[in-house]
Amino acid sequence: MTRLLHRKVLVVGATGGVGEGIVRALLERGATVIAVSRSAEKLDDLRTYLADAPSGELVPFVARVDQDEQASAHLYRQLRQQFDIVDSVVIAVGNWGEANVPLLDVTDRIWAQSIADNLTSQFRAIRTLTPLINPATGSLVHINGLSADLPFPGAALIGLTGAAMKSLVVTLAKECGPAGPRIYELILGVIRTRQRERQGQNNPAWFTAYEVGQYVAGLVTGENPMVRETLHYLVQRE
Repeated sequence: MTRLLHRKVLVVGATGGVGEGIVRALLERGATVIAVSRSAEKLDDLRTYLADAPSGELVPFVARVDQDEQASAHLYRQLRQQFDIVDSVVIAVGNWGEANVPLLDVTDRIWAQSIADNLTSQFRAIRTLTPLINPATGSLVHINGLSADLPFPGAALIGLTGAAMKSLVVTLAKECGPAGPRIYELILGVIRTRQRERQGQNNPAWFTAYEVGQYVAGLVTGENPMVRETLHYLVQRE
């Protein structure tokens, strides 16, 4: 495995079920992982969970990445002052909230909240954080779900926002072009997180959060054989 010593990777959603697996995989390769979360308490829990992770350095960072232009500009300056240029950014956020209802039962309030949580917030994160990435060697990895491609009854808004984010990310890849940074959209199936395992949901066909992290690490290092492709899928074992 290619090592990530002296490489800084900023992970948004680091305390989530998938995010913590990504952080672990990056730490094991020696990366300095800037773990971004809204919650200091969740970051403390993440540090405890990763206490046995070898080699890398975990840097907890409490912040909201879904704020308006003025607040986002302040966050950018804060990150730039503290970390300078980073090698990669991984965005693994999303919130089902009340959006798991049939389409015709979606109220204006649920619609607006879902768009804010799963589209506007992620757009703002990408707009704020992409300029922090080393354009020559760096990468941005955005995590999405399979509902971006396939209809899931009862989850129309999750599918809608996922499809919009997929479009946004592949467009960004074209806009960045060969001048970089490399832009990736990684679409996942159901993932075996610690929370799902505690609930007895442990389908061996599902990839684990740590395996997602290993895949992301391969994109960050450039060793993934599909490194030149923007769209990636990690759905289910054969």
